[in-house]
Amino acid sequence: MSDKIICLCKGIPEDTIIEAIKNGADTVEKVKETTGATTGYCHGSRCKGKIEELISKYK
Repeated sequence: MSDKIICLCKGIPEDTIIEAIKNGADTVEKVKETTGATTGYCHGSRCKGKIEELISKYK
């Protein structure tokens, strides 16, 4: 288990993002709907790229 935070604004950890991807969230929009990532102050400018990398890796 990783405690690395991917979405800094919302405090969403990498494990939560990976779990969402493994459960079918295969786009940034679906990860957003499932986890709330990219909905913070920066609107994904800091985490969108990291989420895309995780989707590529775990999809």
